[in-house]
Formats: sequence, C-alpha cells, structure tokens
Amino acid sequence: MFNTILVVIAASVLLFMFHPRLTNSRHWHATLTPLSSIIGSGFLIIAPLLTSVVGLYSPLAITAIVLLAYAIGGVIRFNIIHAEPLLHDREANPGIYKIDLLANATLSFAYVTAIAFYLSLLSSFLLTYLGFGDSPTLERTLTTTIIVFIAATGFFRGLGGLEKLEAYSMSLQLSIVAALLIGIFVYDYNFIQTEQALALDVPDRELTTKIFILFGVLLVVQGFETSRFLGEKYNAEIRVRTMRRAQLISGVLYVVSVIALLPVVQHMDLENIQIAEIVSVTGLVATALPLMLIVAAIMSQFSAAVADTVGAGCLSSESSGGKLPTNRGYVIVSVFAIILVWAADLLEIISFASRAFAVYYLLQCVVAIIASRHHYEGNTHLMQAVRFSTLTSILAVIVIFAIPAK
Repeated sequence: MFNTILVVIAASVLLFMFHPRLTNSRHWHATLTPLSSIIGSGFLIIAPLLTSVVGLYSPLAITAIVLLAYAIGGVIRFNIIHAEPLLHDREANPGIYKIDLLANATLSFAYVTAIAFYLSLLSSFLLTYLGFGDSPTLERTLTTTIIVFIAATGFFRGLGGLEKLEAYSMSLQLSIVAALLIGIFVYDYNFIQTEQALALDVPDRELTTKIFILFGVLLVVQGFETSRFLGEKYNAEIRVRTMRRAQLISGVLYVVSVIALLPVVQHMDLENIQIAEIVSVTGLVATALPLMLIVAAIMSQFSAAVADTVGAGCLSSESSGGKLPTNRGYVIVSVFAIILVWAADLLEIISFASRAFAVYYLLQCVVAIIASRHHYEGNTHLMQAVRFSTLTSILAVIVIFAIPAK
C-alpha cells in the first residue's frame, strides 16, 4: 500500500510539473538550467558523503555550504547587473574584460570535463543494471551517443530545445525526489517512535582532511553560474531572479535531504560510498524506491550534462563576441567532451575540473571588485570590496586545499 502511495505522489508531482503554467513560463525555463546543474550531479551523494565526514554534524555542514554557495551566487548576480555592461565595451575596460575572459576559459574546461564525466557515470550506472558493466568500449559508445543526441538537439533546436530536455528530465527527477522525501519522513517518524539512537560508523580521518573534503563539497552544489550565460534569451533581471530561485530551491532540498536521510545512511558503508548502494538502501523505506531512484540517478546525470552544455555553448558564443553562433558552440563543446570520453581518464581529470570551477568563482569575485569601483563610491564601495575580497580569500583556500567531492 505504501509503495502505491509513493508512486501516486510521484505521478501527481509529475503531472503538476507539466502544467501549462509551468511549461509556458519563461521564468521557470530560466530557473531550470541552474537548478538542473545544482541538484543534478550531487543530490543523491551529498547526504552519505557529508555523514562520512562529520557524522551527526552533517546538517550544520550542508547549511554552511549552501549559505556559502548562495553568497558566491550573489557575486555572479552582481556581475550580471554591474559587470556585463562594462564587458560590452572592451576598449574602455580592458582589465575587467581580460579577467573575465580568463575566467570563461577556465570554466570552459570545467564544463567540457563535467559533461563527459556526468554522462560517463550515467552510462556506467545504466549498463551495470542491465548486466553490461564490464565493457569500457560499450560504456564510451553509449556516452558518445548521448552527447551526440544533446549536441544535435542544441544545434537544430537551439536553447529552447535543450531547455525542453531539461524540463523533461528535471520534472521526472523532482517528482521522484518528492516521493523519496515523503517516504523518508514516514521512515524517520517510525524510527523516532522506536527511540533508537543513530549508529553512524564514521570513518576515522584527520581533522585537516575533513576540512579539506568539506571545502570540496562546495563544488557539488555549484551550477548556479549557468544563469550568467543565458543572456541570449533572458534579460538580466530574469536571470538574477531565477538564479536566486534555483539556489533557494536546491538549498532547501539539500538541507532537508541531509537531515532526513540520517537514519537511512547509517545502514551504508560510509568508507566506500557507491551510488548503487545509496539506491539499494532506500529499499528499507519502501521496495518501490530503489527502482524509482535508478531513474532519478540517470535523469540527474543527464540533466546536469544538458545544463552544462547550455552553459558551455552560450559561454563560447559570448567569448567570441557573438561571432560563434550558440548552436555551433553546443557542437564544439560536445566534440571536445567526446574526445575526453575516449582519450582521458575522467576520474583523474575531474579533480582539476572541480578546482577550475572554484578558480572561475574566484576570478568572478575579482571582476566584481573592479565593477563595484565603477558603480559605487565611499563606504558603499568599501563594503562591497570587503564582501568580495572575503569570498576571494575563501575561494583561494578552496582552490589550493580542497579535496574535490565530485
């Protein structure tokens, strides 16, 4: 009976997600790209990952991480309003233009690597459940096929076509997440009624190692910066508002899920976290959930890859001064991703990509400091400079010391 209820809840949420008021909303479409990137790649892994590092303090850790990510998102939002106009006049503002160009080049590498990594995970996960998990060639072939599909959609149907892919995958994922959380709440209530204590077998690590891993967890909740590159379709006000909305929605989901999953996570091997184990352990809540989460895991990697393709393609067009059409940018990014799939060890280079995201945010803080000097004077400029400089220092520490969690 409980399985049926959860399936009905997921189906009801899915129907709501396809309501015309949402599907026809420009603001919702502009929200989906950053939202897909933020929660697509890290939602399933975040609770056991943090629990394996700080145990019962994981709710405090995720709250701090979400707040820091929101503050960094504030820098991107500031730059959308104040730095973008300066970037349009390269000759008058060569310094800020060069820093932003360097930031974009860094982010391009991170995006290409992330796309290849997410879709390789998707292929590996899917093939494992289909019984073909020991074939690297088949995995790379499937990954390439998916990348080609995304690139073709972007080339022939543009940003709107990719946004539809995001809408389908995210709607399915969010409907399953809703059912998961309700199922977990019921499980937690029953657990509390038994008056049992949580028995978390947290791996023994040095304090500095724990801190460095927490620095890396910030990079799991990145993705909000994709709004910065949607200027082809959305004005600055819409991008700022929808990025803020995406961060708030994802932040609530992350904090709630980390808290709610503690009684379930205690049944996992926290020294060797695997997505497959995360999926299977939800069977303690309801037998229908593992199958539902297999779909959610596949959709999460797909939606994150599509969102990063959108960001990378639009970034390429912006960096070329509009000389490269966005739809061709999607193809170029996809070609590089395919090369990485066949030529590189993605597990090795994803750590560099994770740091590249942090470097991008750091450089955007520098851009914000320069832009604030053009728009503010006196105490207001000083306050903004202190704000951005503080975040720059934090990000510099993350770049140097973080152990990437992705």
